[in-house]
Amino acid sequence: MLAVVLAASLIGILTRPPGLLATFWCANAILLGMMVRWPVLIEWPTWIAAAVGYVCADLITGNSLSLAVQLNGANLAGVTVGVLVLYYLKRTPFRLVDSQSLVWMVFVSFVAATGTAATAGALDRLLRGQSFTDTFFHWGATEVMAYLLVLPLILTLTIPSSLAEFRSKLTAKTVAAMSVPLLATAACVPIALSIEGPIALVLPIPALLWCATRISVPSTAFVSVVWSVWSLMMAGSGRLDIGDQAASTWNEDVITSIAVTLIALGPIAVACATEERRAAERELFLAVEFDHLTGVLSRGAFLGHAESELAAAARTQSPVGLLMLDLDHFKSINDTHGHMTGDSVLANFAERAADRLSDGDLIGRLGGEEFAILLPDCSYARAVDVAEAVRGAQVEYSAESEVTSTVSVGVAWVDHATPTLTTLMSVADEALYEAKRAGRNLVKVRRLGNDALPQRNSEPDMATRTYRKPDIPRTIRRGFGREGVVDGR
Repeated sequence: MLAVVLAASLIGILTRPPGLLATFWCANAILLGMMVRWPVLIEWPTWIAAAVGYVCADLITGNSLSLAVQLNGANLAGVTVGVLVLYYLKRTPFRLVDSQSLVWMVFVSFVAATGTAATAGALDRLLRGQSFTDTFFHWGATEVMAYLLVLPLILTLTIPSSLAEFRSKLTAKTVAAMSVPLLATAACVPIALSIEGPIALVLPIPALLWCATRISVPSTAFVSVVWSVWSLMMAGSGRLDIGDQAASTWNEDVITSIAVTLIALGPIAVACATEERRAAERELFLAVEFDHLTGVLSRGAFLGHAESELAAAARTQSPVGLLMLDLDHFKSINDTHGHMTGDSVLANFAERAADRLSDGDLIGRLGGEEFAILLPDCSYARAVDVAEAVRGAQVEYSAESEVTSTVSVGVAWVDHATPTLTTLMSVADEALYEAKRAGRNLVKVRRLGNDALPQRNSEPDMATRTYRKPDIPRTIRRGFGREGVVDGR
């Protein structure tokens, strides 16, 4: 922690105009953010290390020990107040995930900034006889700005567990979606430098809001911070003139800090609201797309995806296999062992069946104890092998548990041509009931003839096929079991 605070303090000191306080003091926000994000840091060694880091930074840059202690006493006072508020309100560990947490973040930012500003104002009044009000508002404005810019970065930070995970998220589609709004924001830089007056600060708002709707909350926070720090540095050096009218009413530093804070907070708020909407859409998608008990595709979703697969297979005359599966004597399981046990049998069957499938295969629950599996571009031998593998998996489960449960499977397979989904399901259903009549725990196969179906003239070259499976993530195709779905976006 000493190194973090020392480095952050030195960075803040580098933004200090001659004879003034730092334009962007991020050390307090970093310390507060790390403590409330990872409460294990709220220990005495952390506080001592932070205090040493603060003081060392001032001593390195030429301040006296007494001044360093005064300045950093105010810094630690604000951080302490902010940490205590969230800690005793049981809001730790704290993360920025939605609009409600954004409100809490803003509240804590103002509380912590008030603690720092009040302490600094009191010290200035007692030790130097300076105006408490001037010091309070100057420190308060810059502190609020720093908290509202830095805290979103820390509180939304997501570290990929591996390089592969990072690469999987950084797809070409994602980069393209991010590039345009980011370039629009960057284009505002030279324009702002050529414009005088307050309009220079508000110029990037449309581009920043565009970023908020297209990229993640952490990325939006990062872009807002970069723009805000650049604006503050340009304003401090006199290259970004906000106009004499604003400066004549308020202290120029205060008005600039307020303006930059509001500009940065807007896109972050929009990004949080956008993320909430996306989360609600994902929940709705999962509720409609998947069976809540077994995690495989719901009836409607399975039929919809199966129709798409069959349409693609019809265009390329690809072979298709459809399996209809029904758990044997399932009603007696519910009657004997209870519905909770019956639900467990269904969930375990769906999980084991999905594990026997490959990417591109579809599995869904049609209702009750009846399931269906579609095997696109599947040979006759594989269709039979999958059916036997699923049946065998249920036999294994029955041997491992106290409940005797088997499954009957009907297979419909067609080569060279594809009938409608209704026809395929009807044939598979007939095979299923044949298995039931033959004693259950069996696989029966119906191979559809091609004389009554459209014929293809020649076997298409596999390298030139136009067939493309629907863009459904693997977790969606095979279901998510009882552990939940991984977002496939």
